[in-house]
Amino acid sequence: MIGQWRRGYLRVPIPYTHAVELAGGDPRVLSTFELPPREEAPEDLEIRTGLDPHDPSPLGDACGLVIPGGGDIDPALYGARRHPRTHAVSQRRDRFELTLLGEALERDMPVLAICHGMQLLNVAEGGTLNQHLLDDASKLDHYRDRPMAEPAHGVSLKEGSRLAEIMGSVSVAVNTHHHQGLDDVASSLEPIGWSEDGVLEAVVDRGHTWVLGVQWHPEAMAPVDENELAIFRAFVEATNAYRERVSRVTARSA
Repeated sequence: MIGQWRRGYLRVPIPYTHAVELAGGDPRVLSTFELPPREEAPEDLEIRTGLDPHDPSPLGDACGLVIPGGGDIDPALYGARRHPRTHAVSQRRDRFELTLLGEALERDMPVLAICHGMQLLNVAEGGTLNQHLLDDASKLDHYRDRPMAEPAHGVSLKEGSRLAEIMGSVSVAVNTHHHQGLDDVASSLEPIGWSEDGVLEAVVDRGHTWVLGVQWHPEAMAPVDENELAIFRAFVEATNAYRERVSRVTARSA
């Protein structure tokens, strides 16, 4: 799991690690930043800090990658000028996340990309972003104060899609905390979920075994909502299947 970023330091993504643990996974955090002065890492969580943003090797023997929510992505990465409302940009964070995401996709490793993570996935594969959804008065207010453990709007999922199967419905209620969204969608991504105002809320990667992006924050709702926790359970199941697949390949080549 990639650590979050705040004011030049690592922000430990506790809600995300907790959701993975609730789903039966064993999270560890990778960050190109250091912890803030006088802040100690949780004793029961493995955290690696100060990593080279160009080096994919820290992904090592991982069997899945979670890219969490966070600030905005540098618009230069998708050929756009910065909008006045684009904020909390870190080029070092972007580079680190793109490095690890590229390695995970190369390995066909399961990826769960949440909010900022879904936007990064789209940019990495050639898409662009809408830098401020509220420039369009027809859009809902997707930018709530923080990710809440309560729904804010509905999302319609494509029938038969992986996410509809995971959540057991084509109509789900989700929380929200984002002011940007996908604009031009990368051709490798399949749109599978939309909010009531047409904002794209979920995608899957057509060319990989298990790559899912969601625009809302299931980690905040997972402790109280089984449907949201199911996203993390499906991710953990995918990581277990990936580990077994790699083990079989290693055994055959030994």
